[in-house]
Amino acid sequence: MNLKNAARIITFAAIAQILGYAYALPGHIGDPTWSNHAQFHLVLSWIWLVGINIAVMFIAWGSLQQRDRNSFWVLLVLFISAQGGHFISSIVVPAGRPNEWWYDYALGTMTLIYAVGLAVAWKALSNLDSK
Repeated sequence: MNLKNAARIITFAAIAQILGYAYALPGHIGDPTWSNHAQFHLVLSWIWLVGINIAVMFIAWGSLQQRDRNSFWVLLVLFISAQGGHFISSIVVPAGRPNEWWYDYALGTMTLIYAVGLAVAWKALSNLDSK
């Protein structure tokens, strides 16, 4: 595996996360159990999530491909905030998590895919050291 494969895997996870949240967003907008302020933060959070994932893709296809080791660490931090955000939020506010069980599985799958991409990137960068 190489850095292009790592970028492909990470890009798949980033796009899937954007689309997954885009799918869920309309179900919450206009929900009478959510205050206008909560709906504002929902839209704001989705915009941030899109921005983070676009940055992930630019880094994965840009500086990571140029073997910039710092890009791996930036991708790791973005992984924790974007992919791990659901799980961290579930720990901090357990009563506010989605009731549907499949959210955890869907987001967990995307988190695992992104983690595989990071592992592939780490291995590719480590292989450069041994050459």
